[in-house]
Amino acid sequence: MDWNHPERVFGSGLEGALLRSLWRAGTPLTGAQAHRVARTGTPTGVRYALLRLVDQGIVTATRVGGSVLYDLNRAHLTFPAIDAAFQHLDPWHELRSRTAGVIDLHYPDPDLAATVSVAVFGSVARGDADLESDMDLLVVTPLLDENAQAFADDLALQARRWTGQDVQIYLTTSAHLADARVAGDPIIDTLRADARPLAGQDVTPLLAAS
Repeated sequence: MDWNHPERVFGSGLEGALLRSLWRAGTPLTGAQAHRVARTGTPTGVRYALLRLVDQGIVTATRVGGSVLYDLNRAHLTFPAIDAAFQHLDPWHELRSRTAGVIDLHYPDPDLAATVSVAVFGSVARGDADLESDMDLLVVTPLLDENAQAFADDLALQARRWTGQDVQIYLTTSAHLADARVAGDPIIDTLRADARPLAGQDVTPLLAAS
């Protein structure tokens, strides 16, 4: 899947890409900034598209000094629908939500579920994945037992269905990660460089140097 331009799934055009840029930013952007975030269109095309959105009322334009700042009009009647659409279109939002659901399925005890961590690393986490890239997932469970393996297998299967990519699972425990840190295992440097938490306990402290 295209992790950088998920809005292309429904071919939303330049206005859709600019709306998503403003939605993701959460703060007002100049036309040039919106263009850079959208990574599509020409400066002239972006300017006219923003003006069309301002005319429709869904985007506001505020002059600050010599610049014009554009922002989503959250009071507009269509904003709730736009917000909901982009939340569901955002692959990271949806991936986190679905991953948490798989954790809850295999670890229904909230106290036990709180000890589980899932993070993505490798090309998908770095943002340079292509259609041939695998998705690499770090899965940290309390024990390496049958339930942990069933959870990892199910997560790999579901993530393959969600993304269309092959999924590689690195299944471990916090204790084994600590041993790997002490042993200087190269996987620790890889995880420190680009592991991106998805669900459960944040893995960052587990990777930190002692």
